[in-house]
Amino acid sequence: MSRRFITLLERITRIREWIDREQRSSATSPVRLIRMQQLYLRLSESLRGMTRQRLIRMASAPRFRSERTFYGAH
Repeated sequence: MSRRFITLLERITRIREWIDREQRSSATSPVRLIRMQQLYLRLSESLRGMTRQRLIRMASAPRFRSERTFYGAH
């Protein structure tokens, strides 16, 4: 995995934790919660896009078959 992918995954995890903490808070700020959720959705979409591109690259990569050659006894 690329460093960019891992960093994005860490950010998404951290924001998800902040959202959960904000929702459990007794003084929940609706504006802060909405902003964090919007950021979470944007980053999640970026992560999905990166994953999709990676899968496409993997699927379209050339494959080299290793053909075994069997030599008969002469």
